[in-house]
Amino acid sequence: MLIFSSRISFLFFLIVSFLFLDCARTRYAIAESKSFQKFCGCVPEDEIPASSKEEALGKLSEGSLDDLGTPNYLEIMYRGLKKAFEFSGTTFEQTEEGLKAPGVELKRVEEDKKLKELLIIIDGDVAFPSGRSTLTPKARDLIAKIADALVAYPETNVRIGGHTDTPGSFTSNLKLSKERSQSVKQELKQSHEISEERFKEVDGYADLRKIVDTFFSEKKNRRTEIYVGTVRIVY
Repeated sequence: MLIFSSRISFLFFLIVSFLFLDCARTRYAIAESKSFQKFCGCVPEDEIPASSKEEALGKLSEGSLDDLGTPNYLEIMYRGLKKAFEFSGTTFEQTEEGLKAPGVELKRVEEDKKLKELLIIIDGDVAFPSGRSTLTPKARDLIAKIADALVAYPETNVRIGGHTDTPGSFTSNLKLSKERSQSVKQELKQSHEISEERFKEVDGYADLRKIVDTFFSEKKNRRTEIYVGTVRIVY
């Protein structure tokens, strides 16, 4: 009887050991998975590669603004827009002012140290042929990415500003800058169905809002700025 009992105990020990080992392996495999790490916060979300453009961009549903507040809402959008650009092959350089890539910049605009708007700057030389307001294919591609973000984050609106440098007639430059801002708006509306009520301001300013204070030709002053804010400020 003692021998039989010992054998039963030994067999029970083997079964429990096997199950424990198998469970441990399973737990290890689960813990090593990217999905689990993302869920538990073990790995920063930015380090986990997205499997699609939509996943990279993310989205927020209607009503999220009141729960998150403006700064958090826009921070999520900022990270999503960055990842969506990167998923499509854009390589950003981190600068003191934000993120910079060929043809486009992405910045945070703060008020009292709180995120109030996102600013997307499109290089004027990339977006338009010299002296014209017709969008280039590159500009259309950049605007498409911005439109995707506006769709994914519906509680936002936009302000669009066209800017030129100083050389040439002020009257001509003002007219051109206004036409360019309208070209961006029409691309967002007609090609991507962004509704009219989401455009809070669309205007051109010629050289009245220079980045570089010079009367000479200056690439940085030739630009289109798209400000993205929430439909209302929530703190």
